[in-house]
Amino acid sequence: MINKKGSPLHYQFLAELKAAGEAGAFFTDSHAHIHMEPLSGDMEGVISRADENCVRRIVTIGCGLEDSLLAQKAAETHDRVLFAAGVHPHDSEKIDIVDATKSFQEIFTHPKCIAIGEIGLDYFYDLSPRDVQQNVFRHFLQLAKEYKKPVVIHNRDSAEDCVRILNDEVRGRDRNGIIHCFSGDVDLLRWALDNGFYISYAGPVTYSKSDDLRATLEYVPLDRLLVETDSPYLSPMPFRGKTNEPANTVYNALEISIIKSVNLYEFAVQLEKNFNTLFQA
Repeated sequence: MINKKGSPLHYQFLAELKAAGEAGAFFTDSHAHIHMEPLSGDMEGVISRADENCVRRIVTIGCGLEDSLLAQKAAETHDRVLFAAGVHPHDSEKIDIVDATKSFQEIFTHPKCIAIGEIGLDYFYDLSPRDVQQNVFRHFLQLAKEYKKPVVIHNRDSAEDCVRILNDEVRGRDRNGIIHCFSGDVDLLRWALDNGFYISYAGPVTYSKSDDLRATLEYVPLDRLLVETDSPYLSPMPFRGKTNEPANTVYNALEISIIKSVNLYEFAVQLEKNFNTLFQA
């Protein structure tokens, strides 16, 4: 894992990052929420700090109708920001699918809307009834097929139902999307890789008690990896407990590059190739 700021590994990171930037490599934060507070109150600063750490592209992710419109506005305002739109499982009970669909259909045609999400299931908090979560999830997967867009999948303690619904709705598609902030087991990982998904890791991959999560990287080919912050949540070491932001993408990338025995420059190049392949950018 990445040691705290000031450690030898931290200085190694700074040296590798500087070398990568000088060679023209850069990173994409494939999943952030910069349109949410507290990041939205300092969006220019957030983007500037990301740029200083060679994070030159950010995907800000919508979690409901109004939230997706805020994500769209952030993307319209900043050249290096793209967005996705969807309904988070926590908010499934709050929407009328028929009414919301009309608005989402317009959002999905926006030139900077690259994916539908985040969508999925969350049985850890169960903030919406499970049957409602499943119905909304299915509906947005069907819209993803209609609009030919990748999906951004949220899964927490719900892998069995998540896979069952994905098998029903989108199995067999190329470039299906992203399993974001991966936290599942090897069985879920293998299913996802076999079914056109890319695997994205966030801050928990750097935590001291995440040995099982780090072990899953053994099964993920370099050409199917992405990195994210899920900011303002899940700050990596050495910033755990503080507000996360896209600049910290590089800490997650460094951790994975060490585990995968690839230097940071080569990993940055591969990550961008993966992102561009998935989204045909």
